[in-house]
Amino acid sequence: MDDFGNGSDWAHYYALPLFSGVELLHARFVRHAFARHAHDYFVVSVVADAAQQNWCDRETHTTPALGIIVLNPGDAHTGEAASEAGFHYRALYPSAALMADVAAEVEGTSGTVPQFSRPRIDDEELAARLVRTHRMLVDRATALQGEEVILETLVALVARHADRTGPTRESCQERQAVQRVREYIEARFDRDLTLTELAEVAGVSPFHLARVFRTEVGLPPHAYLESVRVREAQRLIRDGRSLVEVAYRLGFADQSHFTHRFRRLVGVTPGRFAAGCR
Repeated sequence: MDDFGNGSDWAHYYALPLFSGVELLHARFVRHAFARHAHDYFVVSVVADAAQQNWCDRETHTTPALGIIVLNPGDAHTGEAASEAGFHYRALYPSAALMADVAAEVEGTSGTVPQFSRPRIDDEELAARLVRTHRMLVDRATALQGEEVILETLVALVARHADRTGPTRESCQERQAVQRVREYIEARFDRDLTLTELAEVAGVSPFHLARVFRTEVGLPPHAYLESVRVREAQRLIRDGRSLVEVAYRLGFADQSHFTHRFRRLVGVTPGRFAAGCR
């Protein structure tokens, strides 16, 4: 159990050796609030009781009990309790590659990662299935049983709720410039980058980059950099690196700063995350 300062918040993280790695979170949060961030994998979660509130795609969404939250890779978002009662939820984090395989089963195409335009999904039957799937995985189902139930659940999710026409935003020069900056940040996340440097990569002014990056990504460049650093920290911890080494390699000021930022974005401390991976 994790202690977030008031004795009522807790979180457990699980890493399972299914489909080259599937991760889960089971948590109750009252005061803990996720800072605005993004992942390179999908977030598929169901609120077990009370209600959760999050900001995503320029809107604030409130998801009640048995409501489903689906976030695409790259979707900037927050997350917190919608009331003083807190909320209890279960989350599954499938990779983009796994979801592309699921979409291939549903659509008969290959290599296309599905997209979900609505962060909140109201489908109580599917929510109940997600809860059953999560419980079975936490209870350490056999590898065969676990992979079967994951596929069945994700196929139902994609078949019922994924966009049929793909992303609705049209490509443009600004989107391409922002993508170049994202790739630059992802390749140099351990450096002390500047807005001027990133603007040169994009070929626009620093002021213009700051505006269009936030509009396109949902995060300012510095917050995206921190998301990338925490994502890389997760990878290194999975590989068995020590927490001290991870903090140093990723450019965090000290161990306390690393722990604070990691927990704000992942929901558990680096130590609890490492324990779940073991």
